[in-house]
Amino acid sequence: MSPRRMADARPAGAALKFRVVLVRPRYAGNVGAAARVAANFGVHELVLVDPVCSLDDDPDFVRMAMGALALVEPATAASLADAVADAEVAIATTSARRRDPRALRTPAEVAASLASSGVERVALVFGSERGGLSRDELRICHTTLAVPTDPAFPVLNLAQAVAIVLAFLAGGGRALPAPPDPMDGPADHAEFRAAAAHLEEVLLTSGFLDPHNPARVGDQLRRWLGRTVPSRRELALLHALAAHLAYLQRREAEH
Repeated sequence: MSPRRMADARPAGAALKFRVVLVRPRYAGNVGAAARVAANFGVHELVLVDPVCSLDDDPDFVRMAMGALALVEPATAASLADAVADAEVAIATTSARRRDPRALRTPAEVAASLASSGVERVALVFGSERGGLSRDELRICHTTLAVPTDPAFPVLNLAQAVAIVLAFLAGGGRALPAPPDPMDGPADHAEFRAAAAHLEEVLLTSGFLDPHNPARVGDQLRRWLGRTVPSRRELALLHALAAHLAYLQRREAEH
């Protein structure tokens, strides 16, 4: 099957559309895992160039894809040039072996560049598990990207590389699902200030805070609580704690 033209199903002004291109993949399991990762990040085009492995009835391919083949159907291209012909930008992924004189860029740098570039169709090119991309294949691409790794063990598994690159380039603008209960969502700043003020008021009347300089400890409490983004439920607990301390103070005063 030949790769679809990227523009065919793309409305003007839509988000970036990615195509994953695997050059000479050797292991069907890696192709299946790459298909699964592509589906995870909403990428529906996976193109193989001169694959060494066969996907037909390969159990590793089906097992590693884990149902993603309903969303991502691998296609083939006669050459890398054909696989990226209709992409506005082709990005080659490579290790730091310096096969290409151009400066290597990190996934974060490429993501920032794409966000401000105005391009829509991007091909992400990954080389074979053995040897990666050749110099000629690197020259076909517009830029080169490398995932920063420990020099003592720098080479990533193919599917791992696909996952990391897509997480940066295709996953950055994807919002996580909101919690089902609004109480578990993040509280806004006004709610945080109200809860902190309630606690400080009770601590002041109890004598815990110095009435002549309550901010000396009160500000430290605010900084401590503000190191995270508290949920509405957590602030409700803070209000309940303050209310209980106030109740204990009243009961003690009555006796």
